[in-house]
Amino acid sequence: MLGLTPFKYLPRPMQAILLANAIVYLLSWINLGDYILWYGAFIPSQAHELWRFVSYAFIHTDFMHILFNMLMFWMFATEVCKSLGERNFTTLYLLSAIFAGLFSIPFYAFGLMGNHAVIGASGALFGVMAAYAFLFPEQIILMFFIVPMKIKHAIWIFIAIDLFMANSSDGVAHFAHLGGVLSGYLFMLFWSKSISLESFFAKSKGPERYSREFFKEHAKQAPPLEGELYKGNSSAKEERLNEILEKINRTGLQSLSQEERDYLQWFGKQNKK
Repeated sequence: MLGLTPFKYLPRPMQAILLANAIVYLLSWINLGDYILWYGAFIPSQAHELWRFVSYAFIHTDFMHILFNMLMFWMFATEVCKSLGERNFTTLYLLSAIFAGLFSIPFYAFGLMGNHAVIGASGALFGVMAAYAFLFPEQIILMFFIVPMKIKHAIWIFIAIDLFMANSSDGVAHFAHLGGVLSGYLFMLFWSKSISLESFFAKSKGPERYSREFFKEHAKQAPPLEGELYKGNSSAKEERLNEILEKINRTGLQSLSQEERDYLQWFGKQNKK
């Protein structure tokens, strides 16, 4: 869990998020800090300025704050991004940041959080952590870098801490953390339902579609032999493989239908031969 993937091998959305946070942090040290906070922080009374629901998540003014957030992001986001695909992961991250801000507004309205500005990636990070717990509930992490614990249990401890500390005036936007967790979990629920529906339709309609489109285009070039599983000629094989790899990149490995998984397995065996 503590082994970090080298930066150059990280998915593109992760690289972009890490770089954006680092650049904004450095800019805050060259006489731009006040401008960045004034125009970028999330302030409840200025919630009508919609860009703040995203911009605040890239602002850190304290070195330990950005170091901890980006380290945790690096640790959890890598596997989440690989599982969801780059597009879904980017949506998850941005929606978690937005919803964390939205979730805080009612508590500001009731005077539970004053009118303090909110900055930092914590809300979006908690959304990513919730997604990680959804995908890998049995994974062991080091709670507070000391205590080994399954993520499905650790996430509840994080939630309990935020609930307990919500009115402690410790300078932490605990309600934003809770909003991030909730948005991450809801996103994963919708994502898992869409994958289930896609798999259902792939099983019920996939072979029909495959036979109409695939055979029409390639059967004349390389007719199937009796008793042999037809996979097409060499160019068709590469084309089919690229289609599947692009789908993995867009929506994650779990979105593949059984036919697509079988094709990848068959293609791998052919390459070994």
